[in-house]
Amino acid sequence: MARQNMDARRSSGHATIVKPEQALPIKPFGLDMQVLLTSEATGGALSVILGSHKPGEGPPDHVHFSQEEVFFILEGTYELTVGDQTSTAGPGTIVFIPRSVVHRFKNVGNKMARMLDWSLPGGQDHYFKAISELAVGGGFTGEKAMEISKRFDTNFPRHL
Repeated sequence: MARQNMDARRSSGHATIVKPEQALPIKPFGLDMQVLLTSEATGGALSVILGSHKPGEGPPDHVHFSQEEVFFILEGTYELTVGDQTSTAGPGTIVFIPRSVVHRFKNVGNKMARMLDWSLPGGQDHYFKAISELAVGGGFTGEKAMEISKRFDTNFPRHL
């Protein structure tokens, strides 16, 4: 029975090749991002986003209760805090963030930094698209952004 469930989960996505020019550019919170793999393309298993961060950019403390995240730094220098661990790291660094662990990152270098961000299961792509659309529509308010954040399991500890 378990084997059948695993096979069903694997077959829910489809093989996908995404070239850089095919990635969906989005700009949530004014940040430059590209959706490389959508949740739909992977049958909900994961989503992958490429984030580009100017010096000083990065989110405040936040937590996901129903998703793990994996970051892989491609270029630049980030300060990463995951739970009670803080580290400054560069290209080639990989970070695993379990569910319910508060985390943040910030580009602490003096040039553009880039990282890949996997969410497991998928869904972060939907969150960032919704925030992007809110800004494009001219209806961006902190209150609306917090509503979207909670709906997509991105929680900010000072607002819990």
